[in-house]
Amino acid sequence: MSYAVIGYPIHHTYSPLIHNTNFKKNDDPLNYGKLEITPEQLKNIDAIMKKENLLGINVTVPHKEEIIQYLDEIDGHAKEIYAVNTVKRIDHKLYGYNTDVSGYKQTIIDNDIKHDNVLILGAGGASKAVCLAHLELGSKVTIVTRRKESFQSFRTHDFTALTIDEFEGGAFDIVINATPLGLKSEDAFQTFKLNQLTNIESTVGYDLIYNPAVTPFMSYFKTSFNGLDMLVNQAMMSYEIWTGKVGDREEVKSVLRTYLKENNG
Repeated sequence: MSYAVIGYPIHHTYSPLIHNTNFKKNDDPLNYGKLEITPEQLKNIDAIMKKENLLGINVTVPHKEEIIQYLDEIDGHAKEIYAVNTVKRIDHKLYGYNTDVSGYKQTIIDNDIKHDNVLILGAGGASKAVCLAHLELGSKVTIVTRRKESFQSFRTHDFTALTIDEFEGGAFDIVINATPLGLKSEDAFQTFKLNQLTNIESTVGYDLIYNPAVTPFMSYFKTSFNGLDMLVNQAMMSYEIWTGKVGDREEVKSVLRTYLKENNG
């Protein structure tokens, strides 16, 4: 393998499909696999990468924070949200990056979504990336979660922090579901009491979930997006870090959409 994604468990990942599609399209003599790395094995990541001849890796749950202690250096976004999803070997050192922030931000720019006033559901790792992206875009950010303690792990607090019980609605340009609610048909809209939104007709719904392609949350909005664009963007930004080349996002999106449709009825 030239590159791989690590996580635990790791069987449900589309990263090999995404990157191998892009490698093929760009005529790169590279290949991409997956490695199941337990939390106990993570401390050996340098040796594992050398053994597998890996030039770089993507990092998914539950390792995005824990891997940092085993890296030589991390870049700006990785420092700001204390999470790494991309690692590159340069000479004998491992460098960590975070492309989730830029990957999400690019979808807002590409789709020209109004983002002055933003509501984020959930306060986990995905929420941190989305929050930082919107702060960089100059948005006013409100985050709603179940438990107040969830905000303690945020490294920036330039946002309004509310629990579901404290949330009283209001007008927002975009609402982002950064929770897993919807993976199994759960309704994040009802869970977070979004019936209190006062401008639902003009609010954009953005669900970071991409499979299923349409979640119950998305059905409440006239305009909605799922997380497929972000998934592809962050992957192609990893590719740029590794190779210095630009990935073929449209080809990857097309192949991934077809695959998901064929394998999910």
